[in-house]
Amino acid sequence: MIRLGIDAMSGDAGSAPIVEACQTFAKNHSDVELVVVGKEEELATLKDLSNVRIVDARDLITMEDGLLAIRRKKESSMVKTLNLARNNEVDAVLSCGSTAAYYAAAMMFVKRFPTIEKPCLMAVIPTMDGSGTCMLDVGANAENTAAELRDFGIMGSFYAKYVRHIDNPRVALLNNGSEGHKGNEVHRDAYQLLKDVESINFVGNIEGQSILTGDYDVIVTDGFTGNIALKTIEGEAKLLMKAIKDAMMSSLKGKIGALLAKDSLYSLKERFDYKSVGGALMMGFEQAVIKAHGRSDAKAFNSAMELALTMVKEEVTTKMKEGLS
Repeated sequence: MIRLGIDAMSGDAGSAPIVEACQTFAKNHSDVELVVVGKEEELATLKDLSNVRIVDARDLITMEDGLLAIRRKKESSMVKTLNLARNNEVDAVLSCGSTAAYYAAAMMFVKRFPTIEKPCLMAVIPTMDGSGTCMLDVGANAENTAAELRDFGIMGSFYAKYVRHIDNPRVALLNNGSEGHKGNEVHRDAYQLLKDVESINFVGNIEGQSILTGDYDVIVTDGFTGNIALKTIEGEAKLLMKAIKDAMMSSLKGKIGALLAKDSLYSLKERFDYKSVGGALMMGFEQAVIKAHGRSDAKAFNSAMELALTMVKEEVTTKMKEGLS
């Protein structure tokens, strides 16, 4: 039986949306065991489900806590969930908690691939054609070596192939020019290393304006650059949606046009909705480590659990490990 470890307490909205998502998921997947970690009294409605096991955790790592809280709060739901992975009691773990704390705790408690020194954070970014693209690293590390960037490309390619079912994923390196000699020494070396990996379809460098075109399935970058790119895209998407709304609401003609275009606008909004993506992945660990959005509702967290289930069923981490070796 596949086992998923759930940190039910660390998100901005508390345990309620996680409990709702677990109820739905447990009923739809009777062959999956959910090990839900949190305060027993807040998880009481899950007790009647035969494929749910509750682990009591009396403490909480908040979004404001520093990294020292990981050692200080050993009874927190986040630490207890990751210890389930450490002890091989679960096949994947999920949390809505602080990204920095979750990453640091995973580094302490979850076994990494032998060849990986720095795991990374991967997010699926919406693209113009609706297909989406995998970008990694998007913020786990402040800087990376050329060898680490090569490893990100390999892991991203395997994820795109086995989870997103893309036959020959196109892997690109984010740089300040498309030519192979562009960029600093790290990026020039990374270009050559990626080019030499026979197991991936490396298509070369791309610049920032190409991230959202849909022409690439995996985009490799260092964590500093990736985090800035991701937050810039998020900010621009919010600004654009607000600008469209303000323009349409500014006149009677605009309001009539908005009414006629309502279905198309909702479709556009859905394309950029994080709730359907399933969360970000921390790549480089023996088990699937999934970071759901801090403001996840039941729908978003259910999507994250579906992603975890796919990762385990397809043995994606095992295939990544083999590809890296």
